[in-house]
Amino acid sequence: MVTEADAEAGAHQPLVARASVIICLGAGGVGKTTTSAALAIAGANAGRRTVVLTVDPARRLADALGIAGSTDTRSSRGLGGAGWGNEPRQISGPWEGELWAAMLDPSAAFDALITEHAATPEQAEKVLANRLYKNLTSTLSGTNEYMAAERLRALHLDDRFDLVIVDTPPSQHAIDLLDSPGRLSRFVDHRLYKSILAPKRGVMRALNAATQIVVRMVSRLVGTALLDDVVDFFAAFEGMDEGFRSRAEEVDELLQSSACAYVLISAAKETAIAESTWTAGRLADRDRPIDTLIVNRLTPNFGAGLKTASREASASALDQNLAAFQGLRESERDLIAQLVTSIDHATGQKPQVVEVDEESTPVADIAALRRMSQLFS
Repeated sequence: MVTEADAEAGAHQPLVARASVIICLGAGGVGKTTTSAALAIAGANAGRRTVVLTVDPARRLADALGIAGSTDTRSSRGLGGAGWGNEPRQISGPWEGELWAAMLDPSAAFDALITEHAATPEQAEKVLANRLYKNLTSTLSGTNEYMAAERLRALHLDDRFDLVIVDTPPSQHAIDLLDSPGRLSRFVDHRLYKSILAPKRGVMRALNAATQIVVRMVSRLVGTALLDDVVDFFAAFEGMDEGFRSRAEEVDELLQSSACAYVLISAAKETAIAESTWTAGRLADRDRPIDTLIVNRLTPNFGAGLKTASREASASALDQNLAAFQGLRESERDLIAQLVTSIDHATGQKPQVVEVDEESTPVADIAALRRMSQLFS
């Protein structure tokens, strides 16, 4: 039995030691990818079998972790064979546990989902070869977000890992990621899909009963080839919608469970604080509290241990510069306090705050990431 004392002790453990899934959210350009990598290293240092998944199509995570090439050769689409992908890749290092990394390849992830839910290999092949399907998986809004959530679930259930860290895209797309399973469930359950698009209940029956005049009219509007692709796609997809709906519900359940910890990453700049406040509000709307607030690139405390420097004209240039840095640091602390207050008002609880000072050089390699990771241990 877990006592209150045990629960209290667990709450004071580092996040990387007590969470099963850490989802990193924040505005673009605040160091979200770097922070995700540093959190992953902290998890590996804590003895966890950690995998970090980046949804951001940029290769910053791969570059920072020193990964070149790819071990994922299953898909000829997605990354065009030019990079690593869905299959996690292990990164060696002086960790107590293990460190792995993966980058989302949404097309390959969708292909794998089709293969899993198809009744036969022949059915899967028909869907995968369909031109409409290929177009939908590469252009349909929300596909990347849902496939990211699907990959998160797959990694969470993978026996190789006990900690999954997700580096999400900028704020709005990250919120779309959280909403995507429910959106897919609603689409499959929607009356329009069931009555018009589901093959035996709609399109196929309508086409079988339609006159040649109607078919010709539709063909003129959308093109005969597209019409054939639509009919073939829904004919091939038939019976798979229930599997997709059930899986979407499982993904949504995971995202709402206590297994997931949400980390908000920001910078002490007005634009970043405003977007972070917006993100906190959207998470509050979904009853998902922010466990930790990480604020990057703060002005270092150059005047630590010194009295407040003078800004008067008679002060030395060095004293004036020090005063300017001290003033900037104070203004950043004010912005952080405003953000914490906003989060508290929105969610009813204050997050743990981790402050990360600006480095003299970019955090762009394993050594720098290891230094940063010590803040999360």
